Amino acid sequence: MQEISTDVLNQNVRKGLTLNWSTQAILFCAIIIACIGLNTNSAPIVIGAMLISPLMGPIVGIGYALGNSNSGLLSRGARLFAAQFIIAVTGATIYFFVSPLNAATDQLLARTEPTLWDVLIAFFGGFAGVISSAKKDGGNVVPGVAIATALMPPLCTIGYGISHLNWSFVWGAGYLFLINAFFIALATAVGTIFFRIRSSERLNVSVKQEVIMLIVAIIVIIPSSISAYSIVQKSYVTAQLSQFVEDKLPDQYIAQQSVTGKTIQLTVIGTHLSDQKVKSLDRSLKVYHLDHYALSIKQLTRGNYITAKEFQDYMKQNNSQTTPAVNSQTPENKSLNQVQSDLVKQYPRQITNVLTGEVVDKANHKRQLIAIQLTSRGQKSRATIQATANKLAKANDVDAVIQFVQS
Repeated sequence: MQEISTDVLNQNVRKGLTLNWSTQAILFCAIIIACIGLNTNSAPIVIGAMLISPLMGPIVGIGYALGNSNSGLLSRGARLFAAQFIIAVTGATIYFFVSPLNAATDQLLARTEPTLWDVLIAFFGGFAGVISSAKKDGGNVVPGVAIATALMPPLCTIGYGISHLNWSFVWGAGYLFLINAFFIALATAVGTIFFRIRSSERLNVSVKQEVIMLIVAIIVIIPSSISAYSIVQKSYVTAQLSQFVEDKLPDQYIAQQSVTGKTIQLTVIGTHLSDQKVKSLDRSLKVYHLDHYALSIKQLTRGNYITAKEFQDYMKQNNSQTTPAVNSQTPENKSLNQVQSDLVKQYPRQITNVLTGEVVDKANHKRQLIAIQLTSRGQKSRATIQATANKLAKANDVDAVIQFVQS
């Protein structure tokens, strides 16, 4: 007895091409659940929505029809696919139009830049799906394919883009959905042809049809290949830049790091870098294969101090007090508050103010920044105060960068 059967495949595919109200109601519920997951940045909710979505049915049906040159089945699958696409996008648009959460979460943003990897996931996921559908005991492959290829999130993102008139979201997510749907269908068509050959059945697919499918596949792949190259290039630049920072700026705290166009922008906290040093650093980019970039360094320190204005601008905090005090804008962190209070208590005549904020380093790790504003008397005790601040931070298990503020 054959483990894989074209008859079983035919039965399973046709089951997924049923156009009834219950299937469409399930789809509408699934799209709302997926939208909630994307809106709240919850991956488990999105995965749950993908598990109950019936979207795979018409896409697999279209691919199966192409592999059999069955125009009637192709028309049926295309109509169902169009109806489900409209229902899903309409539901997503309505949800995001009435949702009070308007920010684009990471889950939404992740669906706006499709790459070649999405093509590979869709194709091999689709091929795994058609193998499962051709087996009498298909197991749990199809739910896994639904999760891997992620058909629902792009449709939700299209709805988000329409509701917010953000057409870059619409085009990006639309292209991702096209990639997923097309290559699942293509993999199904290839799998169907393979199984028919394996079963010694007569093929109905002409050379012309095969050439058309190949040409369309190439056209669909091109933009994603360009995007994939861009991501690989970006990853390489990020890795080289991290090595550059580690080697050349060991005494600097990298508060922000970004690459915009051909400019590398670093925001640093630490010992002041002279213009000559910055130029030397710019020249040394060549060693790290970054010579086609220009280095721009923003220093939050002047001399050995960070200015109060720059600190407040960077942290988005304001403090107009002139007496020793803990900044009222401090986050709710008992350990950090304890460090601040102890500093003020130990050096009431040397410290004018203590300000705090949070910085994110090049590895996206968050650390606390404690900025101490000294009186003229406190300038003479700077080294002692810094040592005390470091000791207090360590004792209270606070991962902090200690800097001094100059008025």
